[in-house]
Amino acid sequence: MKRYPYRSFSSGFTLIEIMLVVGIITVLMGSAIFMLTGNLEFAKEQRARGDLQAMVTQIRMYEMKSGGVALTESQGLQALVGKGKGFEQLPKDPWGQDYKYKIDSSSAKGFRVYSMGPDRKDDSGKGDDISSN
Repeated sequence: MKRYPYRSFSSGFTLIEIMLVVGIITVLMGSAIFMLTGNLEFAKEQRARGDLQAMVTQIRMYEMKSGGVALTESQGLQALVGKGKGFEQLPKDPWGQDYKYKIDSSSAKGFRVYSMGPDRKDDSGKGDDISSN
C-alpha cells in the first residue's frame, strides 16, 4: 500500500465545502421568507373575512331571536357577547383591533361590520378596511 505523507486517513468536509453548503442554504431560506411574507398578509385578510362572516351570521341570529329588531349602533357588537348569545368574547381582527359595526342604509344588509385593516385607521369600511359588504 502506497502512503502519501501529505494526506491523512481521516475523512470529512473541507472548510470551502461547508461554507458553500451554508451559503446555498442561506440563499434558499432568504428566498423562501421573501415569498412567504406576501402570503402572511393574504392569510390575515382571509381570517378577517371569516370573522366578519361569523359576525354577520350572529347579527342575523340576534335579529331573529329579538323578533326582527335590528342591532343598534349604541348596542354595537357587545350585544352578541354572553352565554347563549353567540360569542363568549368578541374576536379581535388579525391586526389586534376591535371589529366595528355601523348602520348603513346603502348596504343590502342594512349594516356594515368591518375591520380597520392593516393601516389600523377607521375609514368606515372603505379604503383598505375589510368589510362585510
